[in-house]
Amino acid sequence: MNHVYLFISAFLLSFLATPAVKAVAGSLGIVAKPKEDRWHKKVIPLMGGIAIYLAFTAVYVVSTWGGKMNPGLLIGATSIFILGVIDDIRGLSPQTKLIGQIVCASLAVIFGVTIKVIPFAAISVPVTILWMVGITNSFNLLDNMDGLSAGVAAIASMTLFACAVALNSPETAAVSVILAGAATGFLPHNFHPAKIFMGDCGAMFLGFSLSALTIMGTWKEASHLFMVLLIPVLALAVPIFDTLFVAITRTIDGRSVAKGGKDHTSHRMVFLGWQEKKAVTALYLISILFGAAAYISLHVKVYVSAIIMSLLVMVVSAFAMFLNHYTKAKRTQKDGMSKDVSYYKNESDLIEALIKYKRVIFEVVCDFVLICIAYISSYIIRYDGVVDHYNFGLIAKSLPIIIVIKLTAFSVSGVYGNIWRYIGLNELLNIVKGILIGSVTSVVALLVAYRFVGFSRMIFILDAMVLLILMSSVRIAFRIFREQVFVSFDDGGRRVLIFGAGDAGDAFLREVRKNRSLSYRPVGFIDDDISKQGRRIQGIPVIGVRSDIPRLSVEKKIDEIILAIPSADRKTKDDIEAICRESGVEYHQISGIYLK
Repeated sequence: MNHVYLFISAFLLSFLATPAVKAVAGSLGIVAKPKEDRWHKKVIPLMGGIAIYLAFTAVYVVSTWGGKMNPGLLIGATSIFILGVIDDIRGLSPQTKLIGQIVCASLAVIFGVTIKVIPFAAISVPVTILWMVGITNSFNLLDNMDGLSAGVAAIASMTLFACAVALNSPETAAVSVILAGAATGFLPHNFHPAKIFMGDCGAMFLGFSLSALTIMGTWKEASHLFMVLLIPVLALAVPIFDTLFVAITRTIDGRSVAKGGKDHTSHRMVFLGWQEKKAVTALYLISILFGAAAYISLHVKVYVSAIIMSLLVMVVSAFAMFLNHYTKAKRTQKDGMSKDVSYYKNESDLIEALIKYKRVIFEVVCDFVLICIAYISSYIIRYDGVVDHYNFGLIAKSLPIIIVIKLTAFSVSGVYGNIWRYIGLNELLNIVKGILIGSVTSVVALLVAYRFVGFSRMIFILDAMVLLILMSSVRIAFRIFREQVFVSFDDGGRRVLIFGAGDAGDAFLREVRKNRSLSYRPVGFIDDDISKQGRRIQGIPVIGVRSDIPRLSVEKKIDEIILAIPSADRKTKDDIEAICRESGVEYHQISGIYLK
């Protein structure tokens, strides 16, 4: 009965607080206005997540007062809620929001929320952070139609409650039922037609709390690794599926995953003729179905659970193909949502889109992984490949701090926002600066937090060196790969000699490589500097001096000569122009960055 009281208390607090939040948000002008990429057509107050957060926190704190409270859950959920409030009021960039989510997840990890089934802290810490950030964003993206995110969160919470009871995890059961009550209490105000939206403060809070619950409960208590993976995925199947579906289709189309749009699962169902309420209700039923599968899996053999999971994957895949195929077939028949839905032409487009996807969020995730690899590798190098249990403990309590500080340092140092295909010395210097700031700040933070007890100074020197090598290598490799694989000369273009094997000639050659519309095929360089003869620039050889132009024009079948010496005096220009005229080839010169 105690669980019933917890649910009712959270439900009533959320239900009664929501109208007050709605009135305050409306008076302050904190509202969601209709936009082309949004579903609603009226001005709706935001910040309904405040009621959900207050109801959950009040009941949780009172029910655990003087008993066993989980500080990691409370601190992490509160910090993500505050981040959501700031985003609702001021609007944060995707990069800032992502870094903030990683900070919040790291706080939860520091205070004890980690995946216990993975014995190695070097693996469990980053996996925990990625899981929490991923589920948080899944619910944030799912919050696109009246009542959908709150309802799915309530169903997922009840699923985790049932599984926690079955696994004899009273703490998780209590937290789950409180979260379910808070989400359900908000739902009457949010179901179609919505009177208030929860905003990012609510969606991210619910997603973060649910991700933490799966770690606190089923991942800790389940005896089989398969069950450890199965239960959280099934409980959160709808937001995970919707996020993957939207991420893949938007990535294929080259659009930002973080931006809003009308191409979610629910939108596509409406586009196919479903009423909005029916689409949301159908997704509720799907969430309940997956939740039931999670609960049943606890009471059957592992191989039966594997069969259930396989069947569900097949059903979900078929459902995704159905949505994609039929919305594609109807896109030319209707207006409205159809122009927001994008489709790929063939399977190879997916690979090409993923290779070309270079947004800031990818950079942050990439650096997140590299930070983890570098820090763990520094321990392996320092201790000759043998990292004992004590040092794994040091990694566990310091890695979240390292991640947060270094990502923040990179952001401040201007590491993000650069185009990798144009990376140069300035960008590498920003990386060096970011690593130095991050490493020094990390040492100071560990000194304050743990008095640096047990930590080796050499670790942080090695970490900085390895991280510099990794970050630079990844970016340089990307540029090389991009230039060598996707960029080449036009084999059918005009054959040209470039006069001037200097900076201007090098810049012109790079532009020719990248801009196929120029239709040039560089054959070689001409330069009067004898020391440059026989050398190469980007693989193109220096094959002669000024007097060789007549001979080379015939031998190499040259169509045009480009003078790439902007500082050349008038006599030099006139001389070269005369030689070109006598040789019967066209002549142009570079003035700054333009051809004349």
